[in-house]
Amino acid sequence: MRHPSLPITWKPITSGLIGLALSALTISAAAVPAEARTAPPMRHSAHHSIRYASLDACPDKNVGSIPCHTWRLDLLDGGRVPLKDAMVWPLNDKGKPNKQMQAPLSVSGDGESVAYFRTSDHRLVVREFQGRVHVMPEKVLPRGVGMDDSWVRLSQDGARLVLGYTVKDGSYRARIFDVAGARETGALPAFGMFSGFSGDGSAVLVQQDTDENTTGLAVYDTGGGELARVVPPQIVAGNVPWALSSDDRTVAFVTGSGTKARLRFYDATTDRTGGSVRFSLPSDATVEMIDWTGEHEVTLHLIRSGAVDRVTILRVDTQTGRTRVRDSYKVRAGTYTYQSCGG
Repeated sequence: MRHPSLPITWKPITSGLIGLALSALTISAAAVPAEARTAPPMRHSAHHSIRYASLDACPDKNVGSIPCHTWRLDLLDGGRVPLKDAMVWPLNDKGKPNKQMQAPLSVSGDGESVAYFRTSDHRLVVREFQGRVHVMPEKVLPRGVGMDDSWVRLSQDGARLVLGYTVKDGSYRARIFDVAGARETGALPAFGMFSGFSGDGSAVLVQQDTDENTTGLAVYDTGGGELARVVPPQIVAGNVPWALSSDDRTVAFVTGSGTKARLRFYDATTDRTGGSVRFSLPSDATVEMIDWTGEHEVTLHLIRSGAVDRVTILRVDTQTGRTRVRDSYKVRAGTYTYQSCGG
């Protein structure tokens, strides 16, 4: 089973939407409570928000298993719906399906929007939970780049979208889109790893490999303008994943484990590590994702016991270290790949 944590070589998923009930997503309008349409951003409640999305695994004589059937969305209230208009297999640079991997797909951190390539016309779209569909411009990938060399990532609130892809030298490029306007706002130059949007979606954090073979960090606004570039100390570079706060400068990361875990902070504009707070992690937990979900809150996705089918989602107060479990679940058996929503 594969679970994408960062959208460079990992795969995502998405949410069920009311309007899709009339087209490809088979969910009745009566099944979606009215309060789902007005739920506050950055907070999950027991309505039809996405917990995680997944694809089934089917046996294959050549590679063991391949993704198959339909993207399915497991919801916070226990429901499950298919996302039938999302491509299962990406097209390669020759326009042929690559059935050994799943097509790009991403769920917003609030579980209310999903981005994917549409089956009917291969357009990149973002569908809101309420049913509105935002269709991105045509030909979003350069000539010679297939969908199987690309990935997508939504911001926490689903208002921004990044489409990344691999170029011939093995580095990555990316385009940033304003979802509501369905327009490109900027592009990112070559980078080594995409770490995510800032908490409010105003900037992105990427890893930049340097000429000295060290790890660099760079922050860009959504127009592609560089806000910061720095070579962080090893304590930062060696402890991924990272999360960028809404101030577009403070990077959060975790060191240690168990009762010795610490949430630490680094300023990407001054190249200084800041304070830290002690908190407790389950002894069998590995931090797979980290997101800023409030001014003084970071949300961690934990994988338990080294198995990718057990997930615990933990909220950490960045001032006190107080923790709360937001969610905990086991991924359904027979899954090829899955992805939780972010923060």
